[in-house]
Amino acid sequence: MMPEFNDPFLVWRMIFTINFKKFKITKFCEIVLIVIYALVHCLLLYYTFTNFSANLLIRYGPVMIFYIFMIAATTFSIALEAELSEVITFLDEICWPLNMIAEDAQVKLQRKCRIINMCIAFLVLIILSAIIVNYPFFGDQRDFFICVRVFEEYFGEWSFIPYYFYFAASPFFYYNYFKLCFTFVYAVLEAGLQFFLIEGYLLQTYKVDYLKRWKCLKDNRYQQELGKSLRLCIVHHIALKKLVKMIVNLTVNGMPIFLLLGSLLYISCFTFTINLVNSLTNILKTRIILMGASCVGVTVLLCWNGQQIIDVTSSIFTTLVGAPWYFWNLDNIKILLMFITNCTKNDKIVLAGICLDYKLFASILRISFSYALVLFNLRKASVS
Repeated sequence: MMPEFNDPFLVWRMIFTINFKKFKITKFCEIVLIVIYALVHCLLLYYTFTNFSANLLIRYGPVMIFYIFMIAATTFSIALEAELSEVITFLDEICWPLNMIAEDAQVKLQRKCRIINMCIAFLVLIILSAIIVNYPFFGDQRDFFICVRVFEEYFGEWSFIPYYFYFAASPFFYYNYFKLCFTFVYAVLEAGLQFFLIEGYLLQTYKVDYLKRWKCLKDNRYQQELGKSLRLCIVHHIALKKLVKMIVNLTVNGMPIFLLLGSLLYISCFTFTINLVNSLTNILKTRIILMGASCVGVTVLLCWNGQQIIDVTSSIFTTLVGAPWYFWNLDNIKILLMFITNCTKNDKIVLAGICLDYKLFASILRISFSYALVLFNLRKASVS
């Protein structure tokens, strides 16, 4: 029996409480909040279209799209909670402990995990700053949140009730939005860690005294231990491939709506900045900068995770190809060939030819900035 897995990414699991078992009353309250917020944003969209102007859309577009994005993410989080729980449960069942590899390899792996944790912590700090600075006690909301104008127009002197409810309930959507993101991040980080453990375990298995290598062909005990190690790696690799497939299938379900809303959010942020940069107060500049930084940070993290799936599934193949198979007996060579065959195809998150990787982030930025420039020129032409 293997020792307990010492999770280097446990802090993110604890912060975001990646546990989807809830009481019925909790689920009911979540659904009620989603319905209320959805109705509120339907009202905001109705007001935007009935009072449509380029300035109105440019000024209030980023926050409106961001909240719609959060509502969609929260809905997906609740709708797919059984599948998400299944992924995390399966992950807990298959994890290898870190001591499966040598101490020097463990130190390198732990150092890499610490660097990843520090980068994610910095991103979380930016996200928290962006959330906090958007609350009313940091300045007037009228020039950034269209809901202030809408509530005053439709509710009159009672507008303070929906106004305070809107901001009081928003942490629920913030939390579920980032919980969904970090569930994906956590699962991919753990899968990547396990692939690295397989790679380290294989490299450790390959090590043999140079003077004794050819003698290993006649050493039945060595060949038996080698075959046992290879079979253990194959079993774990198959389990990880299943885990990655579960992650990919869940991600593809929400990819179309998140790509659409994410692109619209980038376009609206660029358009807001280009058109209004000279007329913004300091608090508005701070809000849009932090919002843009958090969006870019989350996008980079998600695209990096998508790239990680490609990289870690290909690294095993490279490690297997470098195996000293000429010192192995025929049975172990057959096991190696079977292992290599299972690693010839890299896993990736792809939808309609769009792959979640580094190139996607660059494409989103390029397309969003291009559309923002088009909107800027249209507004400039209409003004002149």
